[in-house]
Amino acid sequence: MQDVLNEKLTLVSINISTFSGYRRATREHIAALGGSLPASAAITEGSIKVFPCDGTKALQTVRRGVFRKLQAKGVKALGSQNVFAVLTDELPEIEKDIIDAQAEYVVERNALEANYDQIFDDHVAANPEAETIIRSLKVDRATAIAKCRFSSDVFRIAPFIREGQSEEEGVEGIVRGLGRQLYEEIASEMEKLLKSDPFAVNHKVGQKSLRPLKAAIQKMKKLSFLDPSVEGAITLIGDILKALPQEGYIQGQSFVALERLVEVVSDTDQLLNAASKVKNGVPACDVLFPP
Repeated sequence: MQDVLNEKLTLVSINISTFSGYRRATREHIAALGGSLPASAAITEGSIKVFPCDGTKALQTVRRGVFRKLQAKGVKALGSQNVFAVLTDELPEIEKDIIDAQAEYVVERNALEANYDQIFDDHVAANPEAETIIRSLKVDRATAIAKCRFSSDVFRIAPFIREGQSEEEGVEGIVRGLGRQLYEEIASEMEKLLKSDPFAVNHKVGQKSLRPLKAAIQKMKKLSFLDPSVEGAITLIGDILKALPQEGYIQGQSFVALERLVEVVSDTDQLLNAASKVKNGVPACDVLFPP
C-alpha cells in the first residue's frame, strides 16, 4: 500500500478566510445606549451585524467553488475540512483550478476594499435605528481586508510509525481511513439527494436527479484503490441506473427501486455492507430487495 501514498495520492491543503460581519455588544456599549439594544434586523441576541453578508458574498462564492472542485476530485483527509487527498496524476489540473480561484479571489478582495466604506454606509442607512452601535463597532477597512486570505500547500503523507507497529500497518491504517472517508462523503451527498423535493415530496424524479449518483460513480472509479469493496459500490449503483428509464420521469416501480438505492447509499454502514455483497457476486437488485 505504500505506493498509494507515495505515487497515487497527494495532499492539498487550502485555507480561504474572510472577516465576519458580526461583533458582540459589550456591557459598556449597551450601557451607553441606555441599558438596552434597539430593535433592529441588524441585531440578534446581542450579536451586531456591522457589515452585511452580501458584502463578502463574492469571496464566499470563490471559496465554495474551489472546495466543490476539490471535493469532486478527492476526499477530505487527516480529519480536516481544508485538506484533501487527490490523485497525483490530476495535481496539475487541480493546481490550475487553485491558481485561477486565487486570482479571482484577489480581484474580488480588491473590489471589496475599494467599496468597503460605501457598503458599510449603505448598511447603516438600511438599519437607521441601530446606527449608533453599528458605527461604534465598525471594523476598519484595513483590519477587515487583512482577514481576507487565500493560501494553499501541497504535500505527501509520511506516516509516523509507533513503537511495535510496522510501516505497513501504519500505511494501511491511513489508506483504510481514506477509504472510509470516501464512503462517508458519498453517503452524505446521497442523504442530501434523499431529502430533495423530487424524492421527499414528488415521489418521481427527472433525469437531472441522477447526476449526484453518476458523479458518485465517477469519484469512486478514480479512488477505487482505497478499498477493494468500492468496485462493488460502483456496480451496485451502475446496475440499478442501467435498469431505470433512460429518458423522461422515473416513477412507479422504477422510482421505488431508485429510492431504495439512494436510501442504502445514504447510510455509510449500509453502503459498505451492500458493496461487499455485490463484490462477492450478489446481484444489485437482490441486495436492495432480498428475495
